[in-house]
Amino acid sequence: MANADFLGSRKVGITTVLFPYGCNDSSCGYCDVTIGNKSYMMMASVDRPGETFLGITPNDYKILLDRGWRRSGNIIYKPDMRGSCCQEYTIRLKSSLFKPNSKQRKATNAWSKFIHGIDYKREQAQKYPISREEKRRKRTSRFNVVEKIHESEYATLKAQNPLEPAHKFEIVLEENNFTEEKYKLFEHYQKKIHNDEASEGGFKRFLCANPFKPRYSVDKKGRKIGAYHQCYYLDGRLIAMAVLDLLPDCVSGVYFMYHTDFSQWSFGKLSAIREIALAEEAGYDYYYMGYYIHSCPKMRYKCEYQPAEVLDPECYDWHSFDNDFRKILDVKPYYSPSLERILTAEGSERSMTLLKNYHINTKKGVITNLDDDTVFSTDMSGVVKLEDIEPVIDDIRILVGRKLAIAEMISGWEEMPIDVPGNAKHKIAEAIATLGLELTPKVIICLTLG
Repeated sequence: MANADFLGSRKVGITTVLFPYGCNDSSCGYCDVTIGNKSYMMMASVDRPGETFLGITPNDYKILLDRGWRRSGNIIYKPDMRGSCCQEYTIRLKSSLFKPNSKQRKATNAWSKFIHGIDYKREQAQKYPISREEKRRKRTSRFNVVEKIHESEYATLKAQNPLEPAHKFEIVLEENNFTEEKYKLFEHYQKKIHNDEASEGGFKRFLCANPFKPRYSVDKKGRKIGAYHQCYYLDGRLIAMAVLDLLPDCVSGVYFMYHTDFSQWSFGKLSAIREIALAEEAGYDYYYMGYYIHSCPKMRYKCEYQPAEVLDPECYDWHSFDNDFRKILDVKPYYSPSLERILTAEGSERSMTLLKNYHINTKKGVITNLDDDTVFSTDMSGVVKLEDIEPVIDDIRILVGRKLAIAEMISGWEEMPIDVPGNAKHKIAEAIATLGLELTPKVIICLTLG
């Protein structure tokens, strides 16, 4: 069947290879539904020595972000927004348009003031006075996010004058490798903030995994690409850390943790502003804030970073994430502007049928169709239809063992029903449906592990 030793070729290091897990039902971390979180999952890397064939290129992962995917360690997943208890909307912000509100500006200025100390500004004014014109410029200029976020950093302060601030604050962007210091911070954060136990293995799997091919690189624009830890050091002590995916044209926030000794300084705001500043200063353009769940009060803080955009879960275009959109979510937990346009254009009978198909049972503790475990039987949102998959599925590249082939070379392929779960054709069809027709030709579907 197979015709090439793919694992022995150079292409293995630059080609996206994914292993499809299929649909998954799990408990929801945002509400009290026992089995309410539904998603389609694929493995993007294996944490075993020597097994480096799985992986995803940063560019391909960016395409998936724009189709509603995210990653958790080496697992990438696409939530079934229509079938889940809580709807996870992808939101992003164009960094150059960000307008910090008064609370965000206050948090940034307060942290800088703490770092400088009581005597720093006074001594600076005495020894290194600035002109009246410069004072006037500072008073009248708008809040520059990039400039303001650097005001607290030791390197910035020392470049201005030789005075020593009260504290030495440093930001280090480093590869997402494990250290004991990082784990201790994570352990503290999990216990104090989430009242949860941590494990070293869990920390490594969740926050030190890197499924990207290559693991780290610099693109043509000079931007760092890969999975990074943005570490906050105060007087040599690690006090906070952001887990970031730096991708073509976006900074994607994965996780953030801080030590509760510094709770008063609004590190949630400081970290988000710093990540927006990174996107702007380094030319990534967009800051992806992860998922927004309207029914989860803890998520409401994401609404404060404006002007933001929200991804349409059906056609994957972007819409203004404003008050009008959020008001609609108050009454329609699952909302797709493109679907609304279809319903408006169709006749009344057709509209009622579509409304019934897209209905979500929002009653707490109740999720229907638990026995349906494929993206087709659950009518998963935003997937490619079977009739559009059938013309392309035969030519999809697959990996079986070490060998590369195309799907139609699988023994018994012609007899396999595409709409019946359990066979290779259906498994590949699910992968195409969720990955999309744009990305699928670039990807290799791995059918066996080990």
